[in-house]
Amino acid sequence: MSAVVQAPVTQYVYDYALLDRVPEGPTSAVVTPRRYLSGETLETAKSSTIGAGLFGKHLIVALVSQARGSGSKAHNHPNEQFNYIVQGTMLADIEGNRIFASAGSLQHTPTLAIHTGVACPDEDLMFLAMKDTRHGVTGPPVDGKHDGPLYLPGFGRRANERMLSTAETITESARTLPEPRKRYVYDIGRLSRVPDGELSASISARHDDSISGGSIACASGEVLHVGMVQLRRGQSGKRHRHGSEQFNFVVSGAIEVELDGVVHRVPERNAIHIPAQVPHRIVGPLGEAASYIVVKNKTYGIDPTLL
Repeated sequence: MSAVVQAPVTQYVYDYALLDRVPEGPTSAVVTPRRYLSGETLETAKSSTIGAGLFGKHLIVALVSQARGSGSKAHNHPNEQFNYIVQGTMLADIEGNRIFASAGSLQHTPTLAIHTGVACPDEDLMFLAMKDTRHGVTGPPVDGKHDGPLYLPGFGRRANERMLSTAETITESARTLPEPRKRYVYDIGRLSRVPDGELSASISARHDDSISGGSIACASGEVLHVGMVQLRRGQSGKRHRHGSEQFNFVVSGAIEVELDGVVHRVPERNAIHIPAQVPHRIVGPLGEAASYIVVKNKTYGIDPTLL
């Protein structure tokens, strides 16, 4: 009697710390290992950005870093982007507006907007980059040259200039540049109300959410819908599905997610990929509390169907 051969188990949970190579066995998303995102070397890239990416059918989610004082030259791309700042402070120029995004904030770059993004001087920058798949993970430099990153004074090819601290950089920008005409940065963890002024995205202030079982604040762009869910011990969600695939990225704590009847543990700085129409629910946090980012593509339907 021949032995029964079981099919390999598909991987849905991804630890970015281990993605210096493609995982063995089947994966729910296409994995690109950690590398410079815009060139083979620092000298032939347009940016110092390095990281690993997860490519779903309609979503790209990459955890990336930039060495302090360095980042991306002016560029654009035909897909929009949200960045959740995990560590450090990002300095960016978006559509002629100078902005700063610190750890815990969500930064939005609209479709085709010309922009830069640089790690402020005090520490390396780490952020979760979320894009739709109308284009790849990087866009072309405005000047057409892949000749190295953009540097702040005191770093790289500008090493002979006086280095400013992050606080000095912010102060100098406020002194010499006009106030941004539009808001591109959102304190997604503490959005108790919709911010004033012109916004790059549609904002939903923090509110109780019966689907996730916790509280959520959301930002919706042209294509992407990004939220931050906060859970406390004892809170759990409802089993549902929706037309858009989904990625969850755990910011703090750890969560359990039931995906098509199987419970997955998702620790901090890990992502789980939930394909479209697959039944799932949040079982709850594994400790006293947890928070996670959720990203979907609005085009394919984000409204849940309860099961």
